[in-house]
Amino acid sequence: MHMSINAYNASTISALFAGLNNSSSGTSLSYGIDFTTYNSIKNGSYSKLMRKYYSNQASESTNGATANKNTGKVHSIDKQKNNATVNRDNAASLVDSASELKKYSLWSKVDKTDKDGNTTKEYDTDKIAKAVSSFVKDYNSLVSSTADSSSRYVLNSASNMVNYTRANADLLKKIGISVGSDNKLTVDEDKLKTSDMAVIKSVFKDSGSFGQTISAKASTIYGNAVSQLSELSTKNSYTSNGLYSYSSGYTYNQYT
Repeated sequence: MHMSINAYNASTISALFAGLNNSSSGTSLSYGIDFTTYNSIKNGSYSKLMRKYYSNQASESTNGATANKNTGKVHSIDKQKNNATVNRDNAASLVDSASELKKYSLWSKVDKTDKDGNTTKEYDTDKIAKAVSSFVKDYNSLVSSTADSSSRYVLNSASNMVNYTRANADLLKKIGISVGSDNKLTVDEDKLKTSDMAVIKSVFKDSGSFGQTISAKASTIYGNAVSQLSELSTKNSYTSNGLYSYSSGYTYNQYT
């Protein structure tokens, strides 16, 4: 009967060799190793056990990977950096889109002439719809990228943004913007163009409006992503004490 590989760990392996200089009797050899263990060494299964053990040790510290407790996903350092960079850029784009919707020129009425030659002052609905669509596009990109973040700060900020949007779903629906089950926005440009422009203006331009609040939340995500990048930049390097700060370097530092 062979002993189960899973029964061994660092402590039991150390204990196995600790008894080499001790005498024993009964069911064990004179070196303190019982016959079952002796047979496992003799027939080669012990060698397999050792290879299995060190293979597990290596896999537990693979390339500085860290586990996301919320999703169970494993993120390598490079993957985390790439995602943080995308989150930073997407957040910046959303802030820019929100800024465009706040511009006075966007809401200035322009001369429009109807088919009968009558000229009136009206909002440029095409221009406004384009700005809103750009905002929606950048919002959706940020929702998508933050979902893959390994930073709890980014995830919390993104969750806060999404929850705020859902709380304003009825208001957005009135101007042709719907919130999907995936937390992304969809804009009906035809409905948007025929909606009350004064209402749309209040949703996106005014201080404390939905658009400007989302901009503030995107700015928070931007700051969190920048902080994450700064923290990740310290990985995979040697500290002032000469210790390797790579996440998996802990095992190496224990024996140096």
